[in-house]
This record gives sequence, C-alpha cells and structure tokens, in this order.
Amino acid sequence: MQFTYQFDVAGIMVLMTSLICAWIRPKLMKNFSFSLKLLILCAIAYNVLDSATVILLQIANPRTYYVTYILLLAYFCVLFLIPYCATKYFYELCGEKINRLFMDGGLALMIGLATFGNIFFDLFFTMDRNTMVYEHGPGAWLTSIYYLVCSSSVGVCAVRHSRYLGRIRKRLLITVFIITVFNLIYQTYLPEQSLTGLVIALAVAMTIVVFCFVDVTVDELTGLNNRAGFIRSCDELMHKQKMDGYAMVKVQVYHMQELNERTGLENGDRVLMLLADNIQRCVENAKHKAVCGRIGGDTFAVLTDEELSISTMAKADLSESIRNPLTGLDYAVSFYAGVYRLEEDDTDINKMLDHAGYALKWVSGNFKTNVAFYDDDIRREDEHRKSVEQRVRGAIQDREFKVYLQPVCDTMTRERVSAEALVRWIDSKNQMINPADFIPILEKNGFITELDLYVLDEVCRILREWINQGVDVVPVSVNFSRVDVDHHGIVEEIIATVDKYRLDHKLIKIELTESAFNDNIDSIITMLTKLRENGFIVMMDDFGSGYSNLNMFKDMPLDIVKIDMYFLRNIENSEKGLIVLESVVQMAKRLGLQIVVEGVETQEQYDYIRKLRCEMIQGFYFAKPMPSEIFPDQITAG
Repeated sequence: MQFTYQFDVAGIMVLMTSLICAWIRPKLMKNFSFSLKLLILCAIAYNVLDSATVILLQIANPRTYYVTYILLLAYFCVLFLIPYCATKYFYELCGEKINRLFMDGGLALMIGLATFGNIFFDLFFTMDRNTMVYEHGPGAWLTSIYYLVCSSSVGVCAVRHSRYLGRIRKRLLITVFIITVFNLIYQTYLPEQSLTGLVIALAVAMTIVVFCFVDVTVDELTGLNNRAGFIRSCDELMHKQKMDGYAMVKVQVYHMQELNERTGLENGDRVLMLLADNIQRCVENAKHKAVCGRIGGDTFAVLTDEELSISTMAKADLSESIRNPLTGLDYAVSFYAGVYRLEEDDTDINKMLDHAGYALKWVSGNFKTNVAFYDDDIRREDEHRKSVEQRVRGAIQDREFKVYLQPVCDTMTRERVSAEALVRWIDSKNQMINPADFIPILEKNGFITELDLYVLDEVCRILREWINQGVDVVPVSVNFSRVDVDHHGIVEEIIATVDKYRLDHKLIKIELTESAFNDNIDSIITMLTKLRENGFIVMMDDFGSGYSNLNMFKDMPLDIVKIDMYFLRNIENSEKGLIVLESVVQMAKRLGLQIVVEGVETQEQYDYIRKLRCEMIQGFYFAKPMPSEIFPDQITAG
C-alpha cells in the first residue's frame, strides 16, 4: 500500500507539472475544450481520492468507515468519468459528433451502478466495517468492459481521421495503449501496488504536452485551425468525398500593420477575433462540410462549396466595433478575398492556397471590389511568375544576366564621368527578357537581393579587369531595391564584394529608388550612413516618380539626386513642369546635393538642363545602355 501512495503522489506531480507548462501559454489553455478541462480535473481527483483512501485504509479506524466508503464511491465515479471525457474530447478534436445517447447513457449506467449498486449489493468493492479490509466486488470486471468500449470508440474515430491526426498524435495513441496494457498486466500480478493513477496522469500529461507544444493544430488567438490543422483538415475532407463545386478561399485584413499602429494591438486582435467568428459562423451554417483556419498573422483560409458565404466573409463590416483609443474615431476595416475554384485533378493543398493567395494579391487595395477569382488572366500571370521564379536561380548560375552600362555625362563638357549599371536577362535562346517582366516578381519573392548583389559583383569584376588592362575607368552606380534595405547584413555584403576585387569604394555608387525612402526610414538612414562612412557615394534614383516627402531630405545622408524623366516629358510645352523642375533643382542645390537628370532625349531638353546648371545628365540623346564589353571603346571615342 505504501507504493500505491507514492505512485499517486507522482501522478499528481506529473499532472501539475504539465499544467504549469500549459499555463506558460495561457491563450492555448483558454482554448482547451470543456471535455479536456474536465478530463484533467478528473485525473487529478482520481489520484487525490486514491491517495486519501489508501491513507484511511492504512489507519484502519472503524470511525472513518463512512468517510472511506464515500471516497471510494467517488473514486469509482471519477474512474468512469475519465474514459468518457477522453472519448468526448477526442471526437471534438476530430470535428466529429459523438453518439450522445450511447455515451451519456453508458456513463449514467456506470455511475448508477457504482453508487446505488454498491450501496445495496457491494457491486464494485466490499469493505469490512471493523478491519477496514478492501476487496474488489463481483462487478469489478465491468470497469474493464467500459474502458474497452470507450477505447474502441476512440480507435474507430482515429481510423476515420487518420490523416488529420498526423504521425505524432497517432504515435501518442499507440503509446497510451501500450502503457495501458502494461498497467493491466502489472495489476494482474501485483494487485496490491496500483499504477492506475500514475498511468492516467501520464496519459493526460502527454496529451497536454503533445497537443499544446509538440503538434499544435489550433491557433492560440482565435481557436480555429492553424495552418497545420487547416491543411490536415482539408486533406482529410478531400479524401472522404468528391470536391465538385468547392473553392479554396483566402481572406485577409487590409493593412493590418497600419491598423495595429493606429488603434493598438488589442484592437488588432479584436478585429481578428471578430473576423474569425464571422468565418466560423459561415462554415457552421454551410449545407456541406467546410473547413476554416487562421493560416497566418492576418490571413484566414476556408475550403467551402458555397460562394455566397465567400461574399459574406469578405464583406463583413466590423468598423463600428473598432475605435481609435487616442482619437475616438472609427477606423475603417477592409477585408479582401482571393478565390480558387478547385479543379478535378487538384490534390496539392499548398498549391491551392498559393493560387487563392495570388488572386488575393490581385484584388488587395482595389476599392471597386474585394473578391477576386483565380481566372484565366490571373492564371497566366501566376504561371509566368512561377516560370520566372524557377528559371531565375539557374539564370544567375549560367550567367544569363548581363550588365549593360549607360553613360552619365558632365552637363557642360559632355564628357562621360560615370555610368549606370542596368541588368539585362538574355536567356539560353538568346532572347532578351524585359526587366519589367521579372524585376517586380523578384521584388515580391525577395530574390531581388541576390540579383542585386550579383550585378554588383559583375560590375566590380568588370572594373577590376579594366584596371588590370590599363583602361581609364569611371564610377559605376548600382541599383538596389527597397527589399534590400531589410536584408540583414546588406552593407557588410556590399563592402565584402567590393573589397574582394580591391576597388576604391568611390568607384561604386549605390542607388536606391525614391519609393524605398517611403518605408523604414530609420533603417534606410542607418544603411546609407554606413555606406557613406565606408566611402561609397549614395544616390536617390527616380526622384519625382512618386509623392516625395520633401522634408526627409534634411535627414537623409545623400550625395546625389537623380531627377526622374517624368519631369522632362513635353517639358518645352509645360510651364508648370518647368516651374516644378526648377524648384526641385534649386532645393537640391541648397541642400548641397549634386543632380543627375535622366531621360534627356532631345536637344531642347538638353539646352534647358544646361541653363539650370545641373551637374550631370543621362539619356538616349547621349547614349543608350550598351553591353559592358564595348563601353571602354565608347569612352575613348567620347
């Protein structure tokens, strides 16, 4: 009996430790279903009751007879509640409705037998009033039968939902089964030293650890499926029935980061919760089986066959419940949905999500509609994107990307004082791919950084070859994308590349487009400051192509501003254009910045730029971009 007491204490310690671990993640604990919470409480109660009755039986005091008897009745009632709660929780986990009449009726029968049957017939246990000797009653075998019935129900459910459970959870079930069998064998040979309480505690504790830490399928905030749970649920549904008429839907909150910044994270979470509730209701009200989940920070996904519910989800208006805590003003919340209608041979869920996500990008920010379907136009663009993404890495390895150089001239002398490096993709069929067809795609998937560093390496290699050949070289500017600003260690990689070819840093000019200066101002200032400190010349490219924040120039560590060619379109016929251009030039000069005017194509434009006394000029009027191989000859000719 001493060992039994120690095992019960160990069981309580195991349960409490696992609960403390779960308490570290309070949002997950909040999402525990009632059945799981009741199962945990029953497991604790079982070990406590077992320990208490062992102690009272060891005391063997006849005056504690009724207390001990009542505790033993409660002990058996809890013993039957444990498989009931475990079975019910497992069915809830798999999204399946349990036979309530069968389960509730079985539990009521067993608890009735445990109480009234034992009071009148000593059905489950007998206990001598004087000696306090405890023995199993003639109906004790019913406990094993009840556990076997519940286990069989769980087993049948596990087979039906094998795809959703996954490898780890199935291994958990097998482990629990093996431990249970070991316990039955142990109890047969050593009945006086019970391990049942410890076995139950271990099973419940392993369930908490696996479901909350190892194989999590529930989103902490909303209680919906997370990405892993959603994909498993979709996979299971697709293998159970035909998917005619079904569609994969991605729903996203527009500008979630801005919403968080303006109204606070608490309101942001509130929006996500309200949207999750809205989506959950649509799924629950669907005539046919549907699946939903939160698969990303502000992104939800639904697999459904009802397009009406798609519009309902996307057009949900939650603005009334979102108020800015600082101003008290309502904040308009927009939702967008991308829809991909499943085709007959579709089996890849990630591919379906990718298609729906591409449709979502297509419609995001559109004020006319907030739902886009993956149609033929979007499909062609998506296939082009994937083709580019698949080919681009090999193109770099095969050196299909070529560096073209466009001269930059001194405005007064027309002498070529610099050059801009432009990338051209000439594929294996000797066909040139338009930069507009691949640069935006690479910026979206982040591969643009690798391409930009490749171009920098090519420029440095070319300059080193010219220097070794005794050719007079001019500084070359290399374009970097706004995506590069967020690339960790980008400055160090630039420095390492240039130093690898033993070049003076002043031979390399770093160009960032104006649009890059609209985001992450602090990061940009830090990056450009480091570059200037290391001797690089820093330029803002395409100035005037967007809506510039002129105030930022006082803080930006710039050396040169390139004025976008947009200002020069029909400049001789636009008085307002002339005024804007003159104002920009004067502002840049007063800030101590040099000016490059690009896009000069006519003699009239050139004459006007000379009058403004801009330092440098670039455009087709002087030279088009040319292969780097012929650039030195052009400089000499110039």
